[in-house]
Amino acid sequence: MRIGTRTRSWTRPVVALVMALLGAGVLAANIVEVVQGDHRISALRAHGRQVPGDALVLHTCSSGRGAGCSASAVWLGFRDAKGPTRFAAESRLARTLYVPNGPRDAEGRIRTTVVYDPAHPDDAQAAGILRWNAWDLIEQRWLALTIGAALAVAGSAALVTERLRG
Repeated sequence: MRIGTRTRSWTRPVVALVMALLGAGVLAANIVEVVQGDHRISALRAHGRQVPGDALVLHTCSSGRGAGCSASAVWLGFRDAKGPTRFAAESRLARTLYVPNGPRDAEGRIRTTVVYDPAHPDDAQAAGILRWNAWDLIEQRWLALTIGAALAVAGSAALVTERLRG
């Protein structure tokens, strides 16, 4: 009987510690992604050049019960300062893809404004992303942030409760 008591006495704090650390890790990783995304948007605002361009939105569709389609990639076509037309895949900011919308031409392209850093023209974004701020990126990551916070708080509370008991 003593072995079962001993096992139970160290298991709860370890599980609580793992929950707290996992939650803190998830929360920290998501906060870093939001800050990096916001920094990238700020850099494009400060140094980016806006030019007319086209966006081609690629979709991935699922079948079955929860069937639906979602944007999986956005390809941007634009002329940079050197003249030739460039094609660049829009990078995700905080794992979020900005999807331009509007009427499509016969080839499925959407007229849009593209913003790029002249030093790195292959790293382009649709200019609509410039209206986003950190709060918009947080809203896109709300589920992961909530899960991380819940795990961190629950694990920490369990550790404190266990400490007060024993």
